[in-house]
Amino acid sequence: MHSDTREITSLNSSIESEPNWHGPRGEKLTAQLAESLRDDPFWSEFFQRSALPASSHWALHVAIFQEPFLTWVFEGRKRVESRFSHHQVAPYGELSAGDVIALKRVGGPVVGLCLATACWSYRLDSKTWSHIQDRFAALLCADSDEFWSSRKDARFATLASIDHVRSVADIDYPKSDRRGWVIERSRVAQQVMNL
Repeated sequence: MHSDTREITSLNSSIESEPNWHGPRGEKLTAQLAESLRDDPFWSEFFQRSALPASSHWALHVAIFQEPFLTWVFEGRKRVESRFSHHQVAPYGELSAGDVIALKRVGGPVVGLCLATACWSYRLDSKTWSHIQDRFAALLCADSDEFWSSRKDARFATLASIDHVRSVADIDYPKSDRRGWVIERSRVAQQVMNL
């Protein structure tokens, strides 16, 4: 298989009227985020539009962050988020432009959110590693050899340009597994029927 990059864009065409919740946690977390940001012009409008029929054009992801990366996201220094893995696991192939990413502190609560504005998924080889390092290192705040050496065995990578970063009052989000990324609400394509 070719190791070309592929931009994931799912903000296209038709959508279904009901979101595909992975469970009650996704619905509750969305409501808590919307309530926390009801006075924020961008997010208030975003969540109001999402309450309308045909609004499942976005997914809700929970990304678990270590320091100092979380602080750098809030400071605006880290403009691209990355996840590297040995297997094809979320967010690989699941994250799209327009999706919401809830920011969760390792071992702690959800403390913010942001919007994915562009997404890329890579099957890693020497060419794609070089491309990612050359194009994204500064935006990832990945200027140390340790960052890259700790990910050297990865076979897949997902990168997302992020914007509209906001902090929220702590939202409890219990989690006992080791996943660094959870999808709480999926984007669902509408089935088009010609009658």
